[in-house]
Amino acid sequence: MNVITRGMRGALRSPVRSGAIIAMLAISIGLILAMLVARASVNAKISEVKATTATALTINPAGIQGGMGGGDPLTADQVKTIRNTAHISSVSAILTDQLGTTDTNLTPSFELGSFGKRMMRFDSGSSTGPSTNISGNADGNTEAKTPPAPRTSVTGTTNPSSITPSDKLTSGAMIDGNSSDKVALIGKSLADKNSLSVGSTFTAYGQTITVKGIFSVDNAFENNGIIVPLATLQTLTAQPGAVTNIAATVDSSDNVSSTVASLKKSLGDKADVTSQEEEAASSLAPLESIAGLALAGVIGASIAGATIVLLAMIMVVRERRREIGVIKAIGGSNAKVISQFMTEGMTLTVIGGIIGIVLGIAVSGPMTQSLVSSSKDGAPTNGQQGGPTSGSNKPAVFLRSARTQLTTNVNNVTSTLTPQTVVISIGIVALIAIIGSAVPAWAIARVRPAEVLRTE
Repeated sequence: MNVITRGMRGALRSPVRSGAIIAMLAISIGLILAMLVARASVNAKISEVKATTATALTINPAGIQGGMGGGDPLTADQVKTIRNTAHISSVSAILTDQLGTTDTNLTPSFELGSFGKRMMRFDSGSSTGPSTNISGNADGNTEAKTPPAPRTSVTGTTNPSSITPSDKLTSGAMIDGNSSDKVALIGKSLADKNSLSVGSTFTAYGQTITVKGIFSVDNAFENNGIIVPLATLQTLTAQPGAVTNIAATVDSSDNVSSTVASLKKSLGDKADVTSQEEEAASSLAPLESIAGLALAGVIGASIAGATIVLLAMIMVVRERRREIGVIKAIGGSNAKVISQFMTEGMTLTVIGGIIGIVLGIAVSGPMTQSLVSSSKDGAPTNGQQGGPTSGSNKPAVFLRSARTQLTTNVNNVTSTLTPQTVVISIGIVALIAIIGSAVPAWAIARVRPAEVLRTE
């Protein structure tokens, strides 16, 4: 009988002890594989987020936010500068405006409540309308003013689908944001209020606009809005080249910081440039913590597995010193004896490894989702800063859309078992067997047959 056969049979000499060792090894190796899968899945998601969502930039004219403020819109030359900036891969531009009662024949789909009246308390309506007391003076007194009339927001954009995705259209078709046609998408509540359908027309700024599509979103204010091509709104409002918001994308997350610095330098104090780099870093922090925790779990489980094999083999060597001494006394070399006992350790490890890999495959998905879910519970949430009723909230839609995409990307982690992960797991199993058998092999080499037989 060769040393390999003797080693394999010796590994199963004590079924109870061998079973306990194999069970502990299986748990350790299963944990190793599950943690490797979790780490690989989380790292893949981190790379995906950094390559996509974390590359978003928002550029606003200085002093303007959400359709309010006292700044000046960006000019065509500034927009061109942004487009030509190194590492900028795409640019979506927006111009917002308000349609008053004298600008259009449309009737807004809502009436101003107390909040809307307060936010528009400095804006008087028709001088012939009934007056009302609206509080808000610095001295606490009330002032009789004509109730402000609700307005309809109108948004010109080069990328309408970034504001209202095509799946939000209830009828009609998407418009071309790069055209100068007098066409529009309108919110469903505004369309219903004015009995408009696809193909209907309305007037705005003294021009006739054709309804190309009707959209519906879960926001009453947005459903009272109008979306037109950017060039169309610039022409209608006599603001050639004017832009009040830009959403830009950088080609790589590695270039975000340098691109922001370049834009701030070229645009100076005329624009506010913000990126999602810090927000993405904050959102990715829990995932990076999971990756670190998974790595620690792999190291800890590997040490535990090696320790199990080590202690088991030391115990076996101590129990079988007489057998070792007899084998050496009848001519067995250290190499053969060590090979036999290392085979025993390898056998236990391989059996535990097979069971552990099957166990790891079974639990890797739930464990990954559990780790990600726990990170969601502790992760900070990003609040949405809303604008007042008197301003268009379409730039905020840009930001909210980017934040929503970021949150969705971060939370949507799918565990994936790759061949590389399995190969790494097998390598760790082999390493556990080698490390766990190294010290017992050294102890076997020190056994002297004469001393063993004399004491035994």
